[in-house]
Formats: sequence, C-alpha cells, structure tokens
Amino acid sequence: MTLKRTLGLLAGAVLTAALLAGCGPTAVITSATPTPATPFPPQVTSEYTVPTASAGLTGVSKGSNEGVWFAEGTGNKIGYISSGATIYEFALTTPSAAPLSMILGQDSNVWFTESGTNKIGKSNSFGAIVEYTLPLASARPFGIANGPDGALWVTDPASNMIWRVTTDGLATQYPIATPNADPTNIIAGPNGALWFIEAAVDKIGEIVPTAPTGTAPAEFPAATGAGLGVIVTGPDNALWFTETKLAKLGRMLTNGQFTGDTVLKGLTKPYGLVLGADANLYIGDGGTDQIAQFNVTSSAITLYPTITKPAGINWLALGPDNELYFSETTANKIAQFRYF
Repeated sequence: MTLKRTLGLLAGAVLTAALLAGCGPTAVITSATPTPATPFPPQVTSEYTVPTASAGLTGVSKGSNEGVWFAEGTGNKIGYISSGATIYEFALTTPSAAPLSMILGQDSNVWFTESGTNKIGKSNSFGAIVEYTLPLASARPFGIANGPDGALWVTDPASNMIWRVTTDGLATQYPIATPNADPTNIIAGPNGALWFIEAAVDKIGEIVPTAPTGTAPAEFPAATGAGLGVIVTGPDNALWFTETKLAKLGRMLTNGQFTGDTVLKGLTKPYGLVLGADANLYIGDGGTDQIAQFNVTSSAITLYPTITKPAGINWLALGPDNELYFSETTANKIAQFRYF
C-alpha cells in the first residue's frame, strides 16, 4: 500500500506480516526533461493471508487511518490491514454475529452489519467495538450505507425492510411493499436518495432520507431472473448493478427507468462492483477468479486473473490509496489490485 503506517501494535491483537509486491515503474529523466512514466499494467499485485483459518471473508472497507478493514463472517471478527501490511483481528463479543457488510462512516468509525443477529457494530481505528441492537428480534441486517442525512441506512432481508440508524443507535424502519423482496446491498445515490437491491424479486428500491417513518420505498423492475448483486453509482450518474445469474451488468436512471444490461463476456458469476478512481467500473467474478474492468463509455471489458485459484472473489472496495481491495473467501485472503 502506498500509505503511511499510523496504527501501532495493539495488545491482544493477532498479528501477521505480509510482504508487498509489485512496485510501479518510475519516470526516467533525460536532459532535465522528465519522461512520462509508463502506465502501470493493471494486475493483482498482492494477497494478504488472514490469520484465522476459514474466516469466511465478506465485506471490505477503507479506514480513516490509511488501512483496509474486512469482515470475517465465519471467524466472527473484523480485521484490519495496516499500510505496513500487518494484519490485526478483533473478535466480536456477540456469538455468531456473522459480520457482513462494512463502510467507513462519516464519523470516521468503520460500521458493519451483523447478519447473524439483530445488531450493527462500529469500530474506531484501534479496534474498540461498540454494538447497537435493532428494536426487532427477527432483524438480520445485511447492507449498510452512509446517508446524506448523516445516518446509517441498513437493509434487512429477514424483516423485509430498510432501517435508518443514527450514530448513537436510534433506529426507525421502512417496510418494503413487495413481500420477501430480500433487500441486500444499498448505496447513497446521485440524487440524494438511498438505492438498494431487492435480490429475490429483480427490483431496485429507493427511499429518500426525508421520508416519514414507515413509508414504503419506491420499487423499480430490473431484468427478469437477474439475480441482482451489488449496486453503485457510475461516472454517468446512473445506477449500475451486477446481474449474477445472467452474467450481465445492468443500468438504471434515477427516475427508475431500466435502460438495459450488458453481457459480461468471460464472466460467469459477477457479484462485487466498485467505481474506480479512473472512472471505470470494476467487477469481481467468483466463478472465474477474475477482476473485470468495464469502460462505461465504450462498454469495453478487460479481464485480469487473481494470483490464487480458486480465490472465491466476494466484495470489492477502494482503499484509502484508491487501489482496489477485495475479499477472497475460498483462498482466505484479502487481495490488492493496482490499476494506475
């Protein structure tokens, strides 16, 4: 990672070191005139093995302290990779909490869902964890996003609703009109609303932060049989999402119009999705162990293999260095992909 290390050694934390690989080329200076550096060829440059075996790696997020955080669904821990490539793990006190999705909150804490219970958690940069209980015993939170209102917005497939949770844990709910919609991943969209996947019914949902408690979100149909995965805002201010069952990438405008989808040639199970700092979309494919670069303007697709196979690519996220980091559930590693 091209970042300063800021997290010191922590008592009781499990540590392991990993060696960074793949430094980029440097510019050659001739006659006092800099020669532009050759663009770095996109590739998976490093993989970091998680100390806990079969950790069940899921969500990944950048941190406020120039490192990368990750969730261990089976290991019941959250972890952190420092910019010095040291891994720290922090156990959750709630048994079988199954941490899943995570984001860097607007309060500089890392927030995450606990899909095995009715809680969400937060951690500061030193691994001090606080958990908040949702006021419904059957709740099983999945996705989490920062809202423009300063609150966290959380999907709950078990209760078929969306939660708004303040940073002090106060929760209100918004039931989804379509039964058994299976709301999963959620983002703050370009129009100031929260947009989320309804995986079981091939729909995209929308809720505005100012909606009164109990308001049913709007719902818009996507492709039939899509198997919707992850949703992001594209460089064109449209909503883009993976269609895992169809091996396609879908697109929707903020007025709810589904504009079609693109076949992702060479991929079989696209799921993870992120907008890169270069305005390309990056897709993780768990079926072929590849990262795909998708150019929104030309629809060109370029494929890059992982180092370890099988990897079991899961979620993707940009790190604080704007490089791509993703969980490899099968390989039990966090991988780093450099594209600039």
